[in-house]
Amino acid sequence: MGEVSFNSLDLNLLRILDALLEERSATRAGERLGLSQSAVSHALNRLRYALGDELFVRSAAGLQPTARAVQIGARVRQGLLHLQTAVTDGEFAPATTDRQFVIACSDYGSAAIVPGLTARLRDRAPGASLRVVPSHVGVAEALQTGRVDLGIGSFAHIPDRFASEDLFQETLVWVLSADHPAAREPMTLERLAELPHLIIALTGEDPRAVDGVVSDHGLEWRLIRDDAGAFQGALSSRGLRRRIGLTVPHVLAAPRIVARTDMAALIPRRLAVAYAERYRLRLFDPPYPSPPHAVTAVWDGGHGEQAPIAWFRRLLREAALEVASGNRHNLFTVQSPGLAAAANSS
Repeated sequence: MGEVSFNSLDLNLLRILDALLEERSATRAGERLGLSQSAVSHALNRLRYALGDELFVRSAAGLQPTARAVQIGARVRQGLLHLQTAVTDGEFAPATTDRQFVIACSDYGSAAIVPGLTARLRDRAPGASLRVVPSHVGVAEALQTGRVDLGIGSFAHIPDRFASEDLFQETLVWVLSADHPAAREPMTLERLAELPHLIIALTGEDPRAVDGVVSDHGLEWRLIRDDAGAFQGALSSRGLRRRIGLTVPHVLAAPRIVARTDMAALIPRRLAVAYAERYRLRLFDPPYPSPPHAVTAVWDGGHGEQAPIAWFRRLLREAALEVASGNRHNLFTVQSPGLAAAANSS
């Protein structure tokens, strides 16, 4: 491959490369940049010639980048961020910005935080947009290159190169159909062991996961929505074993499945209370010590301090406070678990 002549390279092509790497589609990249699909395809051909590489190959999943495209793309993204900072005066005007903010979070994070976050964004920055991408897979690199502004989730370890802030604490409860015979009695560890369990886990999608945690360049995401092994430890101490009836990757599916089966599931308290009446669920506090876990935001220590992201973090903090306080506009308003249980047993 010959040396690339930077002086003759159209820098607009690099913006298109950046969009293609994120969207993996010429049509979506064009929509993002205000270009037609044919204009993006033409630009890609020019890039291929200029850089001496195929850059993208077609597959059933869309355009897949070559190793050369990935290598160039990380540096291009960083360069574009530096250019964006260079041509602004350091001030950020939410009312006039057309910036796209990108967060990575789970389906629980999307349901708990994104509604309030989006409402605030639409109110204060109507020209801005929000993109939510799946958590844990490749997010560490995306945070460092600026493709993702914030990651939201539960973490086992956060490297020093990332900054972080705990948004709120969440506890877990066991849920069972209110029509289940076991729902009429106090829940004990022995009764729990006799029930089939629904498990929420993403480990089937990521072979790197070990004990429900995946390490993404040192950033360790918790993939199993459990109580950090407290239940398993309690069972082992009594010589009991659990029965797993179903494993699903989406926590929002759990309430409806539990309502129509004989299975019990351990899910976030806010989610359980929100759906208890709709799906006729009975809630039980774990009959063993079950620690709360923090829902945390992480960001790159460099990119995350730029004015737009700092402003967006303040918006996120407000949305998280709404979740934590149980504001009436928030889906995950927390009641007393006793009230929720009583409502479903009447």
